[in-house]
Amino acid sequence: MRRCRALPAAVGALCRALPPRARLAPDVLRRARFDRPQATLDFWRLLYALLKQIHGGEWTESDAIDTQIRFVKSALWYHGYGRPELYQLPSDGSAGSRELLLAFSWLLHRVNLLEWLLARNRVKTGDETSVCTCEDDLSHSQKDTTEMAPGLEDRVDVRYLQWLNGKLRFQWRSLHAQHQEQCKLLHKIHLFTSGSHTDQALGHFSVTETDLIRRPENYNQLLQHLELETMQLEAFLEWKQLEAVYWQWMETVLDNMAEEGSLRTVRDAPVETSRLQEGATCCPWAESMTVQIDRLSGEMTALHSQLQELVARRRSAWCQKSSPGTCCQSQSDGVLVMQVSGVV
Repeated sequence: MRRCRALPAAVGALCRALPPRARLAPDVLRRARFDRPQATLDFWRLLYALLKQIHGGEWTESDAIDTQIRFVKSALWYHGYGRPELYQLPSDGSAGSRELLLAFSWLLHRVNLLEWLLARNRVKTGDETSVCTCEDDLSHSQKDTTEMAPGLEDRVDVRYLQWLNGKLRFQWRSLHAQHQEQCKLLHKIHLFTSGSHTDQALGHFSVTETDLIRRPENYNQLLQHLELETMQLEAFLEWKQLEAVYWQWMETVLDNMAEEGSLRTVRDAPVETSRLQEGATCCPWAESMTVQIDRLSGEMTALHSQLQELVARRRSAWCQKSSPGTCCQSQSDGVLVMQVSGVV
């Protein structure tokens, strides 16, 4: 009874801890438990928004639903989600809300989703800059820049590769010069505002604080962002206290699916390669991973056949060395011995 009363609070805290642009209503999760089709599109949009943020891509809410579904399937396949039922869902988003609830919960646990999103979307009021760890002397990188693999000279123009290398080095130097200019301007701000900050350990204003002094009207916008972030952090703390209740609820979802006969293991149910390849067309890394999985599957099948042949030869050799009666009598007991001796 206590868990039933805590479940709405746990689901509500989870929804409030999500980013504002990818936030679900708690009722959507409850409808998804019973596989209601009304919750399917909301879940596809949620997973699309979350995975786009994880992979650093641009996205809009007006993207076509079939494009969103293809990307979600490819991205989940890339992260290792193996339930074949998800990849068999229709591309129009008409069904499968419970499968999407399972995928969302898996992603929530697999990549520490809430922690990652809070760290990525936090409001930056201080100054941050990256440090270049590259070596100062880049002369060694210019050595052997024209060497190519055997047989590649006939297919690729060396001058084109040299042009690409020069273009890349020019862009890298431009980026490095812009980074140095940013550091110089940042140092000027810190120098001119030295001793003005109330925090004596810091001693200077940040770029954001300096901009607020020049344009006080931006203070309201910053205050709104800070309030939203504070609400998300409070919801996240509440979620951490009630997280166990949510996972117990997900166990009941899995139990219901098992009772309905819709829960199948990845080992027993083959994934439809054609659907994965269709989803992989929008993500090159998913396509390359599918090719590698197919290659490994073929190698494993060949290795399994070789092991079976080896066991058969060892069994035949053992039977020839033994007497005919002993071979027939102890054949069932000797199979395990044959396999062990074959491995050794």
